[in-house]
Amino acid sequence: MIAMGTICEPMIRQARRLSAEEFCRLTQREASGLYRPRSEVLRMLALGEAWGACEPEGGPGTALTVLPLGADLSAPSALRAMMGWRAAGHGVLLMPPAGRPEGLPQALAAALGRAVRRSRGGPVWAVLECTPEAEDLVPVYLEQGFVLRGIRPLNGLAPCWLFLFSPQAAREETVWVPLADWARLALWLSRGWGAVGSRPGGQGPELALCPA
Repeated sequence: MIAMGTICEPMIRQARRLSAEEFCRLTQREASGLYRPRSEVLRMLALGEAWGACEPEGGPGTALTVLPLGADLSAPSALRAMMGWRAAGHGVLLMPPAGRPEGLPQALAAALGRAVRRSRGGPVWAVLECTPEAEDLVPVYLEQGFVLRGIRPLNGLAPCWLFLFSPQAAREETVWVPLADWARLALWLSRGWGAVGSRPGGQGPELALCPA
């Protein structure tokens, strides 16, 4: 019998670094196409780290990989080429989450903390595939200090949301645009604006865009 009060207690997820075996188990579930093929995942774990949040029973529930921006891997290389960077220098790229979406806030906070330390003052980018399932995850990134700066395909895959960690971004001249309105959103992003916040809307999340 479950004691009264236990049901209402929030689940506590421990944040920690995951082993390669633990992270590979998460990617065996439904995961981003950026975690294909398996050989690429193993190279990510050799050059970077996996950080995430564990379920109350202790097993990993949600995790992200923290990669050096200069790593010889598909996603960082595609981002460098897109930005016209011949040499990335310092900086970090957070790959999409694998595992349960409800654990993303804790997992992202853990991965972001490690990313900021590893970046050594360089930029911290994050990438998330543009899928209907991932739309509800975009506000989580904005709440943790990321700014949505672009919608571009990486390495020939589906379009991706590209976030830059910028917790001090100004919130002036705000324009609200539905996340589902890709054409309008892409137009504002192409003008150098970025999404800094979100609110619920009638057709899903709406993003607050400001001059970046």
